[in-house]
Amino acid sequence: MSYQSAAAVMNVDKIPDQSADQARDRESLLLERIRLGDERAFAQLVSEHLSQVINLAYRMLGDRQEAEDLSQEAFLRLHRALPSFRGECRIKTWLYRVVSRLVIDHLRREKVKRRIFFFRKDEDAPDPVADCADPGASPSDLVLGEEARQRLFRALSRLSARQRAVFVLRHQEGLPLKDIAEVLHLKEGTVKVHLHRAVQCLRQEFSDEDGVLS
Repeated sequence: MSYQSAAAVMNVDKIPDQSADQARDRESLLLERIRLGDERAFAQLVSEHLSQVINLAYRMLGDRQEAEDLSQEAFLRLHRALPSFRGECRIKTWLYRVVSRLVIDHLRREKVKRRIFFFRKDEDAPDPVADCADPGASPSDLVLGEEARQRLFRALSRLSARQRAVFVLRHQEGLPLKDIAEVLHLKEGTVKVHLHRAVQCLRQEFSDEDGVLS
């Protein structure tokens, strides 16, 4: 397994969203209901964004419970911030920004260097790495496949917290660089630097171990 093929299987098909204008209008109405004290509206907002926020934190952390805890904190902060929220960005962008910051702070604080973020979106969905295996593979082939997976995990664990966040947002969430910069409060050029270093780290890891990459 090369870095390129590993990155390819991390991409997940996405269901097309409703038009941007429709989404903003609907979100504005929902926010107005929340400001008027409609708790059901806030519950609806949480329901619409919860799985995405948890998945983002989960990929960065590699721990479901921690991802859920930090996601809960992100929604608590959203609830407190809504009275003064002016809609300069979408709610999803705001939540991604907050949970990314929480995760980065957590990783730095705990120095969780050995944890990785390569997890599928749905635990009931097929494992994207396992799907790449030859259905007729021998037990020895499957062992080699697991070794490749572990090499990938080791490479990802060497990324800094911010590089990990940029890589997840780019290669798993499919966000353009401009949106990543907005989420992480970074300049677009800085995002490019972090992404480049993350890619180089993965390339070097694979090159050192088996010479797959040139």
